[in-house]
Amino acid sequence: MIEYEFPLNERIRKFLRIEEIFKKMEAQINSKNDFSYYSCFNTFFEIMAVASRADLKVELIQEIEKQRSKMKTKMKTKKNILINNELYKTRVKLEKSKTVPGFSFGGDKFLTELKTRAASPFGIVSSDFPEFQYWLQKTNEIERKAYFAGKLNDFLPIKIAITNLMKLLRRNVKNKSIQTSSGSLQYKLDPLLKNDLVIISLSETSKFYPNISSNKYAVNVHFSKVSNESFNKSIKFKLGVASF
Repeated sequence: MIEYEFPLNERIRKFLRIEEIFKKMEAQINSKNDFSYYSCFNTFFEIMAVASRADLKVELIQEIEKQRSKMKTKMKTKKNILINNELYKTRVKLEKSKTVPGFSFGGDKFLTELKTRAASPFGIVSSDFPEFQYWLQKTNEIERKAYFAGKLNDFLPIKIAITNLMKLLRRNVKNKSIQTSSGSLQYKLDPLLKNDLVIISLSETSKFYPNISSNKYAVNVHFSKVSNESFNKSIKFKLGVASF
């Protein structure tokens, strides 16, 4: 199945974006292509831009505490105790982390120059920046991974917090099997719940992909075609709604 996730508020939209940037960084670091390291630095600067904000750390701590309070009202099963303990460890790591992660990088001339060049029309080009070419030539794969691991260490508590919160949110999803022959439908939401995320699951052989719009009361789903496929037969899919 192919899963499409749609945030229902700006807070979850932010968490999803940061989560994906970290996943992208991990994939690029593990690539064996030298040119992937150009993208590594670009993605690293994206992480710096979104994860260096002091208010993000405060927001994550508040969300973790909110979820821990909710866990206390649930049955003390082994699973719930493990989740609560993990949330507590995540909060402690956040509180002990630097107030503004990445702040110390301001004195790193190599990174500062790369960031300036990444923002230029041509981006990072080794012929324009001999120091970067030297770095590529003189470091092996293990050394490059170690370099980025060191730089990303400041942001690790942020990554762990968002990963654990999104894992918890996805655990709460309630799925329903649906089919439509018109290519669109409206799914009513419970207005008493604070809905956070919609997940639409389609078969890997499907020739359609979903787009949604939403408000407090409903989710409007519209399927678009990736080929000349017509809506002459029903589209079967699962629609899940998750909330903290």
